[in-house]
Amino acid sequence: MSDNSDVEFCLVSKELLEDRLVSAKAKAMYALLCSYPEGSDRSIKNLAAKLDMRRETASRLISELEDYGYVERTRIRAPDGKHFVTDFRVFPRSTI
Repeated sequence: MSDNSDVEFCLVSKELLEDRLVSAKAKAMYALLCSYPEGSDRSIKNLAAKLDMRRETASRLISELEDYGYVERTRIRAPDGKHFVTDFRVFPRSTI
């Protein structure tokens, strides 16, 4: 038996995995969002790079997750007062 104590993982909602309305790519985006600790860089640019896709595609997938109630996206003004940071709240069950 191998020692997996250094393996990092995240939990993904079984409800989401079995939801036939949500695309496979949106489910991958959900898993990626779940894998980031709170406060880390979950910008569209960073998420798109991690999944090797365009920013527009990443944004569309997040919109899909929002439409089905699995993610809530909030824009927060950054401390510099000039820029915005996007915060994501991920739900284990659909909120709709």
